[in-house]
Amino acid sequence: MAQLKSVLCSVALLLTISSCQRDKPVITETLEPELAQAEDFLDTIPAATPLDTTSGSWHRLARRTNPNAPLLSRRSLRGAIKLSPGVPPPEAELHDITLKASEYFRIDPTQASEVHGREGTIVRIPAGSLVTEKQAPARGPVWVELKECYSMADILLSNLSTVSDNNDLLETGGIVLVQASAQGQPLRVAEGQTIQIDMPAPRRQPGMRLSRGQGDRRKLLRWVALTPDSEPAEDKFYTEPEKMPAYGKGPADINKLIRYPKQAIANQTQGLVFAAFVVDEAGRVVSPKIVRGIGDGCDEELLRVLRQTSGSWKPGLQAGKAVKVKMVLPVRFAFHAGLASSPDSTATTEATSDSTRELATEEMPPSEPSFKAEPTDRYLFSSAQLGWLNCDRVWHATGSPATDLLATTDPDPVTSVYLMFREAKTLVTGQPEEGGYAFRNVPANKRAVLIGIRYQNDIPFVALRETTTGRHATEALAFRETTLEELERMLEKIR
Repeated sequence: MAQLKSVLCSVALLLTISSCQRDKPVITETLEPELAQAEDFLDTIPAATPLDTTSGSWHRLARRTNPNAPLLSRRSLRGAIKLSPGVPPPEAELHDITLKASEYFRIDPTQASEVHGREGTIVRIPAGSLVTEKQAPARGPVWVELKECYSMADILLSNLSTVSDNNDLLETGGIVLVQASAQGQPLRVAEGQTIQIDMPAPRRQPGMRLSRGQGDRRKLLRWVALTPDSEPAEDKFYTEPEKMPAYGKGPADINKLIRYPKQAIANQTQGLVFAAFVVDEAGRVVSPKIVRGIGDGCDEELLRVLRQTSGSWKPGLQAGKAVKVKMVLPVRFAFHAGLASSPDSTATTEATSDSTRELATEEMPPSEPSFKAEPTDRYLFSSAQLGWLNCDRVWHATGSPATDLLATTDPDPVTSVYLMFREAKTLVTGQPEEGGYAFRNVPANKRAVLIGIRYQNDIPFVALRETTTGRHATEALAFRETTLEELERMLEKIR
């Protein structure tokens, strides 16, 4: 009986103690989606292998750590950035948002490489021509950045202008940015080496040169003409290499592409057409032109076929290396009334059953002028430097005296004003001064457009005003709210 009382007392004591403890709350809160996803992700990670605490490779403390040692070294910490009271944080710059996007290409620096931009720029980088700042050869994969600004809208929205370091107004044929890096470190062109910049020229202008940007694009970039080594490159061409260029399996493959022009059929035009061109190291047809033709569309047809085959030729070889080769291709347009054509001659609607074509084997007549392989639709430069590069020439506004113009508006850090000329691809940035933005010593009597851009509270504003320089000393600008898409469309329509 005494034992039973003892057991009952013990049970009662345990119940009393447990009743005094707090109940643990049950968590019913739903995990945030991101946290739930993170936990699901963690569940997929295999459990870590237990550490081998007996491994001799682990650091062992020789003595106890000082318990009063700081967790962080205060000498390595910077003080908090303090903004002056009343000074708002800086506004985002519009030109950082509208800056033309870049393309990036991965190349092997030990091999000759070509980079092709979307808008037609070609950058040729010889093997071993890129080095670090310490002139060490680039190793591993190299990333090449290419940015192309050919339209005036792209140039303006990238905060570029066309003024030289000595304040000459320049006419641009296009501006590109070429940069290279390896393992996060910038590269440069090795001493004594050059890269080739090949730029499209829809309307080729004489006297173009290559200039490099100097300064900061965000503030004001000026153009400095590069040394004579960066003038248009004089390439070596072969006329009789060890192995001549070839297309397909031979002349018959070119013959299949030629269509007898309708006008030539109607007039029964026939004869030899001679086309001169260059096949470069990549098998492209460069600068094709007719040196002797017969008209009625036959000349244009041969040029069309040559352009169509560009890039598909097997390049000429000299000492086992691909080289540029000058070529003259004679093609005979032969009209045969009543003679059925071959099946491939009826592949297009322009061919008829009573006309055939065949390639001629005649040599180029000695009386024809020698062919100078100078591209008519490209600018070709050699450059020993990377960075912002401008294909330009000094704009000589013949017979126009210099004048000043002030675009009146309240100058502020978030506003930029430009003067875009109609006659030439020339863009000038206005300098802020009291009362507006000034343009000094610009040619008078030239049609131009004043363009003001403002970016305030993440909202773009624009002002456009047609003007003729020299007629008025001042022109007032009226800004209105716009969008980035509308701004770009408006600038594209100006030219």
